Amino acid sequence: MRRNHGRATEEVGGWGQLTARHSSQSYARGALIYTPEQPADDVVLLSSGQLALHLISDEGRALTLRVVDPGQLCGQIALAPGGNYDTYAEALTPVTLYRIPRAEVHALIAQHPDLGMALLEELLNHRQTASHVFDEVAFKSVPARLATLLLDLAQRDGDADQSRVARRSHRQLAERINAYRETVTKVINQFRAARLLEIDRSFITLLNPRGLEELAQG
Repeated sequence: MRRNHGRATEEVGGWGQLTARHSSQSYARGALIYTPEQPADDVVLLSSGQLALHLISDEGRALTLRVVDPGQLCGQIALAPGGNYDTYAEALTPVTLYRIPRAEVHALIAQHPDLGMALLEELLNHRQTASHVFDEVAFKSVPARLATLLLDLAQRDGDADQSRVARRSHRQLAERINAYRETVTKVINQFRAARLLEIDRSFITLLNPRGLEELAQG
């Protein structure tokens, strides 16, 4: 269920040359790194923390397309001149990142073709993930989408047995599956009543992963 968003770009030959020329930037949780109102001039390489890439509807509802982990890129649309960023990038945690100007990335690709392949791989994975998110929203119920998300989080960020993940707010979960917060609250209460999960101040514990997997297929 977990999706691979490309090899860690920091590990590809030559990338350290660019990060060495620039100072890292740090942002607090909740900070917007870029928005669709801003010209896309720089590619962003995440060094630590996590970013979420959102779309925002005219009604103000957020849909999370992807979570960016350390060593991964976002803002690749900056590689093509003349446009704005195509998503909102928000810090889910405190983050440290590098902003690399387009011209420097192009010059490095000419020297290191493997970097160009890594960038293409990350871009294709981003598009594939976005397509998957749209399919889930279009064809799955809220309980199925929430079950899928919880299982994905447990596999991606959970403990050793993939049954416990850091607690998220109902609003954060709702944004990840394009649902209303009130609906997510209702579904979570149903999951708790069915002993599919339990929630304390720090964690969401999956009590019945198999039951969630069955729901996720709905």
